[in-house]
Amino acid sequence: MTKPEQKALGEYVRLVADMLELRDWTIELSEEPAPADSYGHITNTYGRKLAVLKLAPDFRSLTASQQRHTVVHELVHCHLESATNMVLNDLESHLAKQADQLFWEGFKRQIEYGVDALASAIAKQMPLIVWPKK
Repeated sequence: MTKPEQKALGEYVRLVADMLELRDWTIELSEEPAPADSYGHITNTYGRKLAVLKLAPDFRSLTASQQRHTVVHELVHCHLESATNMVLNDLESHLAKQADQLFWEGFKRQIEYGVDALASAIAKQMPLIVWPKK
């Protein structure tokens, strides 16, 4: 991505985050790519309102709607971070390791389905990114 494209993307992510009521969150764009099996990935910092967003190397080649959905999807995770951390961190000492792992994997899967459905509903209300002219 060119510097102007990175700037436009950063401004777009901030705009969408603000529209999602994440004004008090710091969202950093990583230069590292998202995992190969996804368009995007967000990592939240435990105990802080700080997240690092990674996007696929071919993010720019996605349709405008796919780009918007990806950004919204990853940002919606921020709203569910406290519940996710509660399950990840608070149950471990109360459940047998196998039960904890089984619960965690199921919970993560359900969070992903919920986040994706919310992103599909919300993204329609968000603007599309405007990329700089080449």
